[in-house]
Amino acid sequence: MASQKMALLAVAAGLLCMSALLNGAEASCGGFTASCQEPFSVTGSVVSANCANDAGDFASSSLDLNPFLSNDNGNLVEGSDYIATCTPEGFGLFGSPFYIYANCAQENGNVIRTSYDINNNVVNDNGVLAWNSC
Repeated sequence: MASQKMALLAVAAGLLCMSALLNGAEASCGGFTASCQEPFSVTGSVVSANCANDAGDFASSSLDLNPFLSNDNGNLVEGSDYIATCTPEGFGLFGSPFYIYANCAQENGNVIRTSYDINNNVVNDNGVLAWNSC
């Protein structure tokens, strides 16, 4: 029953997004937390979750975030190779936002703790976590 609800929520979110696009709105790129469930984990630069496929079945999926994030003077932004100047420090799930945390070097040599809401970009593509640049 829970997997059917998750699948229906994913379909409804997709239909709302398509409707908004047809009416001139920008697409919501991510939202993997709507159709994936615990246990969520982040190990190094890899995020993992149990995600529903189109049939409503859940399977474990992982995505390496390093090819999609970079360090811009201590801030995580879209790009690549953030691991070169940042140390991953875990995650926090607060409802819809899914923040990953890292300690990143600034140009002046200072290291600061920063975060990035990957739920804005990570999608569940038929049970597989994927990055969607917007």
